Amino acid sequence: MKQHTREYFVSRLRSGLYIIKHSGLRLTIRPHDIEQELESNLIYQEAYEEASEDGIMTEDEMQEWMLEKGLWSKEEDDVIKGVKKDIDKLRVQMYENRNKDDVRETARRYLRAAEKALIERLQKKTQFVANTCEGFAKTEQHRWLVQNSTYCNGDRFKFSDIILDEIISLQQQQVLSEKEIRELARNEPWRSIWALNDKVKFQLFSNADRELTADQKNLVVWSMMYDNIQEAAETPSEDVINDDDLLDGWFIVQRKKREVESAQNDFENSTKNEKIKGAGEVFVFADSEKEAEKIDNMNTTHAKIVKRQRNAQIRASSGRVGQDQFRDEQLKMTTKQNQMFKDKFKR
Repeated sequence: MKQHTREYFVSRLRSGLYIIKHSGLRLTIRPHDIEQELESNLIYQEAYEEASEDGIMTEDEMQEWMLEKGLWSKEEDDVIKGVKKDIDKLRVQMYENRNKDDVRETARRYLRAAEKALIERLQKKTQFVANTCEGFAKTEQHRWLVQNSTYCNGDRFKFSDIILDEIISLQQQQVLSEKEIRELARNEPWRSIWALNDKVKFQLFSNADRELTADQKNLVVWSMMYDNIQEAAETPSEDVINDDDLLDGWFIVQRKKREVESAQNDFENSTKNEKIKGAGEVFVFADSEKEAEKIDNMNTTHAKIVKRQRNAQIRASSGRVGQDQFRDEQLKMTTKQNQMFKDKFKR
């Protein structure tokens, strides 16, 4: 993004205004105030109840209907979960190989493909959301807000239904993506404005008496996020911070570290048997898939590798392998014997 483009977006976000040019008109959509927020929520509730009374399905009911009609399946839900996990793995792979250009950029290409696949799956799953109670109510709420926040030459603009939908579409096109928000948050001119605000406490946004827009909220959130990154114990390099994919990988790595530490602390605090605490291996039963995942996170990276190797060896051996037959155990035994042999000749 060019500097002048960032300057334009920052000034637009600070004003809180969306300026729409349509059919020779110059319309301004202003941020709404808290009373309008309340009224719009009442509009949502009324529209939802009206839709429900008319027999329109809720989102949950729509999902059940899609399953019944074969328009969606549980397997596709599993695919979405799998793709999300693949995306996280690719981000971590990029971060861990950030200094290896070929590996990093190959992973980036796979990441873009995975993100595209995820979007396509989610679009298919949510293709009928607009026809649900929630979708209808959300549309009515947004229409009311735009109707009551749009001005032309200083006066409230009087809409026709056709123009209203067109203006809403044009406004949505101006909402910034997360990628754009992140670039604004970490670069000039916003970075200096954000830093100065902490020192001299001037007005960040001109709509101080009104609600923050979605773009403004996202900009503040990401600005705080970048502040926190700079204060982290393991601060990433500027190259990582300036690359969204690498930084996302760093986030995942840090999160997993915290999860492992938390899981280990929980286990240690809940285990009173000293023999178990000192054991190399402990079998823990889980009551759910989520709990099993939490238990698995207690394993170190090395332990997870050993676990995968053992599972592969068990599958290759018709499901029965003695403890002393595991390759990692044999390797430990060999290492121990070699060390004993060396120690014998040191005496």
